[in-house]
Amino acid sequence: MKLTETGVRGLPSPKDVPQAYYWDTVVKGLGVVVGKSGAKTFVVYARLAGERGKRVKHKIGIFGQPRDDKHAWSVELAREEAKKVIGTLATGVNPNETLTPEGRPVGPTLREAVETHLAKMRKKNRSERSTGTFTHETNKYLADWLDRPISELTGAKLVELHQQIKDRAAKRIGTNPANDKGAPLANRVIAHVSAAWRSLNKKLEGKLGSWNPASAVDKDTIKPKRERIMDEDLPDYAARVATMRSPIKRDGLMFALFTGLRNEDVRTMRFENVEWDDQTLHLPNPKGGEGAAFTIPLSATPMAILQRRQRDNAKDLARTDEGWCFPGIDLEDKVGPIADLRQSTTSRRNDGKRRSDGRFPVEDVHSLRRTWESIANDEGISELDQHVLSNHSFGSHNVNATYISQHIDHLATCAEKIDAGITRRINGTPTKKRKTRRGPMRLVA
Repeated sequence: MKLTETGVRGLPSPKDVPQAYYWDTVVKGLGVVVGKSGAKTFVVYARLAGERGKRVKHKIGIFGQPRDDKHAWSVELAREEAKKVIGTLATGVNPNETLTPEGRPVGPTLREAVETHLAKMRKKNRSERSTGTFTHETNKYLADWLDRPISELTGAKLVELHQQIKDRAAKRIGTNPANDKGAPLANRVIAHVSAAWRSLNKKLEGKLGSWNPASAVDKDTIKPKRERIMDEDLPDYAARVATMRSPIKRDGLMFALFTGLRNEDVRTMRFENVEWDDQTLHLPNPKGGEGAAFTIPLSATPMAILQRRQRDNAKDLARTDEGWCFPGIDLEDKVGPIADLRQSTTSRRNDGKRRSDGRFPVEDVHSLRRTWESIANDEGISELDQHVLSNHSFGSHNVNATYISQHIDHLATCAEKIDAGITRRINGTPTKKRKTRRGPMRLVA
């Protein structure tokens, strides 16, 4: 029968037997035991994993009686608790035998799942950025859950967490509606939970069951950003970069524009990976980890920027750069890769306090990568050459390892052609317009 408040309340006391059992059709394994005294007790009767089909009965609570949180036991609360108990049984833990001091069943915790997945990421040589993001976000947004049994992290709880992260992001002072990071962040945290759950379940040989609670979350659809700096706006962009206070940030942003490299790759570059005579740059740990390491030729402008940084870093930073091409000083007063190539813009609120209004001269450094790709395309550079130069995936294959070693001179020619195209646009030199039968091209979603 489907248990309801009215139905449970009206269950009669047994006459011919000591107890009568009524099983719920919504949550399999949840039932109500009615004794001769009329007391109605919620119980779970389910299989204990790893015990060759052994089934365990576990008392949840008495209908209508107060719980520890002062709420009376109801059908809905019993269903929620039953799912947790069934999840615990699925891990091979008998809640009747092993309890915390508070009376809560123990079992593998979310922290164990997180550590299991982190070890898997490192074994597969995932980049420091990937492992760092995973560690930071799980510690920050799942702190209240890390030391609790993973069986308690139900689909309903994850749906609630997903919404909480978005709501928190929306309330932050200075949030830019045009650059909302709440939904992508919430999606990412749920993906972390899902990956951690899968890794732990594999380690436990499927004892967590077949249902991943993260599957209950309908993640937001994120529309890919396609912003770029238009050709006619590049002179203004270069002028704005020139007004930035930090020469290190100025050079970092222009380097990103002229190479099309990812923000993280530019920020973490080291001089030891620059071959000055060959004019090449090696990136040992890009997106995709060490297995995706690659080397690209550098055109004249990026080489000039690196030579300037090698010469001026100590003066501009007022200390040694420790080998970083674009160095910065962290909160512990230590030199490392610069934290942000952009410059913060602030304004004063009504209460007199300052608030962040965004980033200057671009809100998203990745827009420089899209600008580079657009100019490369306009200059006639093939899609394959573009993807190799910028370490972008090409179809389902990573072409860098074999392609670059065979065609470095050809790629160097492509890089110089793109360099010249960007320079012309910054200087405001008109470019040849292609003949077309159609009107101006519009950006479509």
